[in-house]
Amino acid sequence: MSHFDDSLDELDEAMSYVSTTFSEADAQSLSPDRCPSTPKLPVGKNLLTGEANKEWKHPKFYLSDFVDTQVESMLYRVPRAVMQQSEIFKSNLPTDKSSNSLYVSGITAQEMEAFLDVSDARVVTGDDKFTFEQWAGALATAIRLGISRIRKYATQRLQESLDQLDPFDCIDVATKYRVHKWLFRPFLRICERPEPLSPAEMLRLGLERASAVFRVREKLSVYKYEAAVTWFCDNWPKNNHGGPWSNPPPLKWEAMAEAREAARAGEMKRLIALETVLSKPDFQSPVSRPTVDTVPQGMPHPRYWQTDLRTIRVRNCLYQLPIRYFEKPSLLGEIQSHGDSILDSGDFVVLPQDVVVSDWNVFLEIVTARPFDEPLLSLGFSSWVTGLRLAMRFGHDSAQRYILEKIQTGFAEQDPVDLLEAAKIGDVAHSDWLQGLYKRLSQRKGSLSPEDIRRIGEKAAAEVWKLREQYIWNAGRNRRDDVF
Repeated sequence: MSHFDDSLDELDEAMSYVSTTFSEADAQSLSPDRCPSTPKLPVGKNLLTGEANKEWKHPKFYLSDFVDTQVESMLYRVPRAVMQQSEIFKSNLPTDKSSNSLYVSGITAQEMEAFLDVSDARVVTGDDKFTFEQWAGALATAIRLGISRIRKYATQRLQESLDQLDPFDCIDVATKYRVHKWLFRPFLRICERPEPLSPAEMLRLGLERASAVFRVREKLSVYKYEAAVTWFCDNWPKNNHGGPWSNPPPLKWEAMAEAREAARAGEMKRLIALETVLSKPDFQSPVSRPTVDTVPQGMPHPRYWQTDLRTIRVRNCLYQLPIRYFEKPSLLGEIQSHGDSILDSGDFVVLPQDVVVSDWNVFLEIVTARPFDEPLLSLGFSSWVTGLRLAMRFGHDSAQRYILEKIQTGFAEQDPVDLLEAAKIGDVAHSDWLQGLYKRLSQRKGSLSPEDIRRIGEKAAAEVWKLREQYIWNAGRNRRDDVF
């Protein structure tokens, strides 16, 4: 077999993970488990011209197509794949050869930056670092751009934070972003508190909503008083002479009181739901945005101008991603840097030859997955183990933790040898999960084979044998012979 045949094999391996359309937008839906193994080359695309070292850019993981977007006086480079999801601007996006930028009014630069941060969130790092203001800014921008996927994502995460805010602030946020389901909880808190509305609070709510709050509180007070009187008369414990007890009531009475409180809360929810001005108001149409006669001079934002992109070469395939995706950029920088690429004029990182394209694709699927992706990332067990190997090799701590969590929670029925091998790869500390695997393996019919020991390691094998000896001893006492 010639060297050129080897290059063809590498190309087939790389292309087994990509779509035949070769567009960044379509590449958003790529999944290694669902792509065909032998795709047809697209018409007009000649990826190999007979040169043994011909390079190609990965269609999903080579980020080079951006839309220059201006908000106020700041310029941002937004991936075209993100802007193509915009129901408002997708038909008016500047071409990749155009020097014009897209000007977006109606939002602030701070809201745009929050949107870019949230849209760049990845499952391996999580999104707990974002503040309420960032989520709100991301939501405002997603609404302005008409990107429903990120709007739903930000709405859900904001919902989880609303109970920590002042109820009147919650109502203001719900009204601003026109979300009905955010109104119920703050009005519930206002109606159930002991203090009535103050003049300032009435002014803040408006006359109609303030009047509705008073109606709910009045009905709730009447219901609470009548129900309490009736219930006390019927349920207060009696003494032997038919009179009420002077001593504290029994504990059973406290449980019954909790049931009555739950019924009162249910009645309060029903009363609020009946007041549509509280639960389902007719939001006013958004105020029309003023037209901008003169667009201010734009200045590239130092953080959001995509200056941290790094080109990585695996065999003959080129990737270009933000260096922050790899957590420890110094590790990639220490591998090997070159500047002799045909397709990329700058320096790029060359990964060792034992890292194959298919494994690197799986690793990138994991470290670039978004929490709002539809569908969510779904890989087979062997793919997660492949990702774990590379995460350990390149010191990607976030990916390591995330992959191990997925393996522990998503593959309960997997062979314990497979799971213990993954634990060895990930250097998992002793835990209840490991102990459970030791126990499962110790009770399996048949002893550990040399291959099993090689895969799980001597330390795990010693734990399994210790438990197995006890298991066999107990089986012998019970005259069982089905353990060998």
